[in-house]
Amino acid sequence: MSTSPPPVLRILCLEDNPLIAFHVEQMIEDLGHLPIATLDSFTELQALPDVQADCALIDIDLADGCTGPDAAQWLRQRGIPGIFVTGQKEIAEANAEHVTGYLVKPIAMEGLKRVLDEFLAKPRSA
Repeated sequence: MSTSPPPVLRILCLEDNPLIAFHVEQMIEDLGHLPIATLDSFTELQALPDVQADCALIDIDLADGCTGPDAAQWLRQRGIPGIFVTGQKEIAEANAEHVTGYLVKPIAMEGLKRVLDEFLAKPRSA
């Protein structure tokens, strides 16, 4: 009996720290997914002409301030679910309606795998 390979997610990252961004990109690839872009601000995200991603990993504090929740809401309105990746658990929980979950920094491979697996297991509307 053959099983199909797990789906590959196209993942957008919103992270203003280049070292963390690089680390997250590497983990995404190691988990068999595709990092499509890393942006450091909500302003940079809004400047993209057409965002194509299956989900987004979103830090709360970006280069243009505490704009992660705004970015999550903006992406959700465009059909792209978000997952907060932050050290600010309280802000993530207060803005939970904008995302499908959150991961508390520091980020480890096991935690990222867990939130992505949970994301894949959730039914999504077409």
